[in-house]
Amino acid sequence: MMLLVVILYFILFSLLAQKNFKAAIGLLILLLPSYFIRFSVGPLPSTLLEISFGALFLVWVLKYFRQDILEIKKFYGEQKNLVWLGCLLLSFSTLGIFISFEPLKSLGVWRAYFLEPILFFVLLIGRRREFKRDDLIWFLSLSTASISIVAILQKITGQPLLTTLIKSDIQGRVTSFFTSPNAIGLYLGPIIPLIVYGIKNSKRRKYYLLILILALVALALSFSEGALAALGIAIIISLFLFDYKKIVSLLVLMVILVVWLVVPVRESLLFKNRSGQNRLTLWGYTWNFLKKNPNNFIFGAGMSQFNKKIQRPVNDFKKIEPLIFPHNIILNFWSEIGAFGMIIFMTIYGLAIKLSWKKYQQEKYFGTALLMSLLIIFIHGLVDVPYFKNDLSFLWWIILTIIFI
Repeated sequence: MMLLVVILYFILFSLLAQKNFKAAIGLLILLLPSYFIRFSVGPLPSTLLEISFGALFLVWVLKYFRQDILEIKKFYGEQKNLVWLGCLLLSFSTLGIFISFEPLKSLGVWRAYFLEPILFFVLLIGRRREFKRDDLIWFLSLSTASISIVAILQKITGQPLLTTLIKSDIQGRVTSFFTSPNAIGLYLGPIIPLIVYGIKNSKRRKYYLLILILALVALALSFSEGALAALGIAIIISLFLFDYKKIVSLLVLMVILVVWLVVPVRESLLFKNRSGQNRLTLWGYTWNFLKKNPNNFIFGAGMSQFNKKIQRPVNDFKKIEPLIFPHNIILNFWSEIGAFGMIIFMTIYGLAIKLSWKKYQQEKYFGTALLMSLLIIFIHGLVDVPYFKNDLSFLWWIILTIIFI
């Protein structure tokens, strides 16, 4: 029965893509959080997001690839460094499969976190004449609405929604569709600057404003410390970029006073609370593993092997639950796809910042939104996992598309 439902959905999504490809792209972006709807197609595990992407990509290959290859070649001429770095990133992530103790499991993770998002990036570049950057910003902004609404309803009712798919709230913190409150911040945080840009520059100002209010409320209810800190720093830096230096000075002074006077805030920033101590422990596990021998240092643990190779041999599970990543953007990539893979990803990050800065000099509001989005990903990523999740990996490559389109 499930197989028939999946086949029917695949056909319907393919028909939509055949008739209105731009609308299908928009729907796929709206469905980024739908990876939590999991099922099996025969022996193969899959998600609603993967089935949707598969249908979209198949239609693109059959209908548009021949004409879009010229646009892709043109993009290569414009951004050779990015293209080669993307190819290298895909190559080193592939190597992470073979280093793993569980190649089949790692293959599935690689497909979801690297292959499909990068192919979606290629597809978007090929179709870049069909839509504008503002279309992608609008689709991303809309994708936050369902997450925010479910989170708010969860808090109002005091009960989790879709209880067969998600966990209940954790110590009063909402989780929305996800299994962790921090997942809300990881998804909403980078999109909030783009929503603010939409308020300033779009005819849909009222809708963008409503979406922003919902997102900020959901973020506050999640009490994701990393996301809130990243957003706060982004606000201060964006005000500095707009030459509000007196306001920035006042805000910095207020932050210093709060950190000095409010003990929980100070303990959080200095990693003295339980969450901070756990992260320091995880980072210590990871660094000890990486420096143990040259192979570990160069190749990492392999795709999806953090728990088995790094945490499990040394961890006290009475203090820290089993985790699948070290919760630091640099160590995440290093342990998964090796030192070279990590360096390549950070180089791509640097290229994105460089181009966003150029755009800031040309279009102040747009460039600031891009810079703040990238900044939020990095700052929150210092204490969490901003890429290695189905929706977040797609989100990263969509933001890159907006920057490089």
